[in-house]
Amino acid sequence: MLGLGIQLASRDARVAQLHRQLQSIDGEAAIVAAAGDVRRLAFELLEDGESAARLTRAIADLNDALTARVLALAAQHHRLDDIRMCWLALGSEGRQEQTVHTDQDNAIVFVGGEAERARLLVFADSANRLLDRCGYRWCPGDIMARNPQWCLSLEEWQACFSDWIDSGKPQALLHGAIFFDFRGLWGDLGLARALREWLSAYIAPRPLFLRQMSQNLLQARPGANGWGRFQLQAVDGQPPDFDIKTAGAGQFSDVARILALSRGIPITATAARLSAWPAQAHEGDLAESWVEAFHMLQWFRLRRQLERHAAGRPLDNRIDPSRLSRFERRLLRAAFAELRGARHKLAVDYGLAF
Repeated sequence: MLGLGIQLASRDARVAQLHRQLQSIDGEAAIVAAAGDVRRLAFELLEDGESAARLTRAIADLNDALTARVLALAAQHHRLDDIRMCWLALGSEGRQEQTVHTDQDNAIVFVGGEAERARLLVFADSANRLLDRCGYRWCPGDIMARNPQWCLSLEEWQACFSDWIDSGKPQALLHGAIFFDFRGLWGDLGLARALREWLSAYIAPRPLFLRQMSQNLLQARPGANGWGRFQLQAVDGQPPDFDIKTAGAGQFSDVARILALSRGIPITATAARLSAWPAQAHEGDLAESWVEAFHMLQWFRLRRQLERHAAGRPLDNRIDPSRLSRFERRLLRAAFAELRGARHKLAVDYGLAF
């Protein structure tokens, strides 16, 4: 027991030491090198048997520190002191659930007009490019702060969100799954809080949009069906498998987002959203089981990334159940059974076919 305590303390000390180093690094070459240290430490922690919950939180904290330092370094070359602005983390970064296989999803909220936007876009472009050099891949959909579409004033974000919520168009539902997980990361964090408070107040009494989000989720196929049979798909000539992010952990995040928005819960992390959601005793039992299942799916996802890294192959989230032990397959089936229960909860709440 003493040995375990020393081991845990050692892990925490390594994370804390790197966190302190990130806060004082100067120069782009040094920050790019430090980003490599973050990834190496993440893989070392995973190899040491760190839990999915602790590991994703450690990665999130280090990514936050690194991103904040990148933004501070980029800001040194741009005059921003007279602009109220906040860098928003979106998607998995907004939920503090990034793994070592991730790309950029970010935006800016500010106070001002076109002159301020023009200056912020130049700053954002340099920051996005430096983050890309650090290993946070260029977003294929260009959901980045450098895109004028996602560098908006507080009033513009409110108008944008209200349009999505009121229209319920397919693209609005897709955007909501990314943007509604926003979190202020650097700058005037009060702007992010103001936007979150506005969103919570606006969306909770508009259940139609949440119903449409639920319907969209229920159309996605989970990794196992109601009989516990894995739902596999052959991709690019490879043996049949499934993506544990889109068919598992990501669907728990979707459920948690809808439940949190329906009750005006301002937090963004999936496990924290599920834990904060219960309003009745029986909901507490459900939430606890769903949190455990979500962490289990995240663990399988992280282990897959470790295996690919050790083999020197590109990271992905593909799981082939035939390569798992009988016990591991039972764990996966149990996690997917909990996901099925969470999906069923939304179907009942919003009167949807299940």
